[in-house]
Amino acid sequence: MTPPPGEPRRSQILAIWEGVLAILFINWSTGMVMTGYALWLGAPPVALAILGALPMVGQMAAPLALFFRGSRKDLSANLSVFGRGLFVLALFVPLMPEAWRIPGLLTIAALSQLILAPVSVLWTSWMADLVPDQLRGRYFGLRNGLLGLVGTLGNLAAGALIDALGKPWGFLLVLGLAVGAGVGATFILRRQFEPPMTSSPPRLAEYIQPLSDRRFRGFLGFVVLFLGAVSVGGPFVFPLFLEYARMSFTQVGLWTVIAASCGLVLSPLWGRLADRIGHWQVLLFSSSVAALVLPPLWLAGGPGRLETIWLAAVFDAVAWGGIGTALTNVALQSAPPQKRNLYLAWYWTAYAVGGMLGSLLGGALGNLHKNHQLFPSPYHLPILASMGLRMVAVYYLGWRIRRDKRRALLESTAEPPSSVENKASDA
Repeated sequence: MTPPPGEPRRSQILAIWEGVLAILFINWSTGMVMTGYALWLGAPPVALAILGALPMVGQMAAPLALFFRGSRKDLSANLSVFGRGLFVLALFVPLMPEAWRIPGLLTIAALSQLILAPVSVLWTSWMADLVPDQLRGRYFGLRNGLLGLVGTLGNLAAGALIDALGKPWGFLLVLGLAVGAGVGATFILRRQFEPPMTSSPPRLAEYIQPLSDRRFRGFLGFVVLFLGAVSVGGPFVFPLFLEYARMSFTQVGLWTVIAASCGLVLSPLWGRLADRIGHWQVLLFSSSVAALVLPPLWLAGGPGRLETIWLAAVFDAVAWGGIGTALTNVALQSAPPQKRNLYLAWYWTAYAVGGMLGSLLGGALGNLHKNHQLFPSPYHLPILASMGLRMVAVYYLGWRIRRDKRRALLESTAEPPSSVENKASDA
C-alpha cells in the first residue's frame, strides 16, 4: 500500500506530540510524584520497591498483544484510554480505611500497568513500520531527548505545586492532571497513519522460535540481569533524595530538569552514534555508566552535601540517553520484519521478569534495615546491591559481544567446501 501524501513524516512528528502528553502521565504516575504520594500514605520499603517495579513487572502482559485482532492503532488507543483512565481511582485512595490505602494504591497501579503493557508491543511494531531502520537511532534519540526534557519540566512544575499546595492536595492535583494528559494523548495517537499488517496468533513452536536465535537469547539474558539489577535499587533513589538527603520536591524536580536538559543534547548524539557503531556498543557504554558511576554518586550525597547528587543528574542523562534508545532498537534489529511482534513480546517479557525478581530482592533488602540498622537509611543497602548486580550484567554483555564478534569472524573466514569447488571449476 502506498502511504498517503506527507507520510510517514507527518506521523513521525505526531508521534512526538503524542509522546509529550503521554510522558507527563508516565512520569507523574510512576516517578517522584507517585513515590511522594506513597510515602505520604505511609508506604514501607517493600511497598516502595513493588511500586517502583510495577512498570517493569506489568510487562508480563505484553505478549497478549500477539493474540489481539484488529488495527494496532485502534488497539493502542483503546488500551491507553482504559489503562490511563483507570488511574483516576488513585485520587480516592485517601478516603479508604488506613489499612487498605497502600494495598489499594498498589492494586490500582498494577491494573493500570497490566492494561497498558500490550501497547508496548503494538506501538513499537507500528513505529518500526513508520521509521526506516537507518534512521531509527537518530529519530528515537531525538524523540527520547525531547520527551525527557518535557517530562522533567513537568516534574519541576509538579514539585513546585506539591510544595506550594501541601499534602495531599498537591499530589491529587498533579495525579488528576496526569490522567487528563494521558487520555488526551490518545486523540493524537488516532491521527497517525498505520501501515497495514496482518498477523495470526503464533503456534507454540513459532512462539519459542526466537529463543533458538543465539544472539537474541544473549540479549534477553542481559535484559533480565540489567533491568533486574536496576529494579533492586532504582525505586529507592527518590526516597533516598527525599528522606535521607532531605531534598524538597522542588529540588528533586530541578534534579530531573538537569538530567533532561542534558538528555536533550546527549540522546540524539547517542542515536547518531548508534547509527554508526551499532546499538550493541552504545548499550555497553551507557550501561557501564549506569553501573559504575550513578550509584556511588547517589550514595555519596546526604543532608547538606548534595554536590554528588546534582552531578548524578548529568550522568543519568549520559547513561539512560543511550540505554533507552539502544534496548528497543537491539530488539527491533534482532527480529525479521514478519516476526517483529514476537521478538518484541519476548523482549518485554524479559523486561518484566527482571523487574519482578529485582523488586523482590530490593524489597527484602530494604526491610533488613528495620532489624539491623546497618546503613544510614533503608535505601543504602538496596542501592549498593543494585550497583554490584549492574556490574555483573555489564560484564556479561561485554563477554557476549566479544564472543559474538569472534564467532562472526570465524564464520566469515571459514570458507565452505562448495565455495572451493566453485572456484576450482571457474579456474
